[in-house]
Amino acid sequence: MTALRELAEESGLLLKKLDKKLERTLLHSYRKDLISQVSAETDPISLLPKVVSLLYIQVHNKALQAPGRAISVAVNRLKDKLDDSPYKILTDYQSTTVTLLALMSAAAGNEDDCSADRILTKRELLESQMVALKGLVLGPSQS
Repeated sequence: MTALRELAEESGLLLKKLDKKLERTLLHSYRKDLISQVSAETDPISLLPKVVSLLYIQVHNKALQAPGRAISVAVNRLKDKLDDSPYKILTDYQSTTVTLLALMSAAAGNEDDCSADRILTKRELLESQMVALKGLVLGPSQS
């Protein structure tokens, strides 16, 4: 943030701070949007960053927009704020997602039956864990 302010000052731009009311409104709107996205999400890989962002809002009351590679850092920052059981669900899902993405990356262009089976197995495992992951942020009635 400091670098942004310095850059704006050097270029002669005026940065206006958000007032608290507008900030709360934007955060609430972002939270509602994420909840609807998580509810409707059917892709097990795309679900993880949305759930982490929603957990981040619930725990830290701050919005999080992070690329996939930064999700592990965000998950680690949630460790002290979540109970053991929800944190284990989150880390297990993240670990399986990373493994699946690595398998998919390694199998690109390789039509090996063994790698296709492993990818399918990991994807099915993620799909079976989606309800539990959604339950962390939606509650039992919405997932």
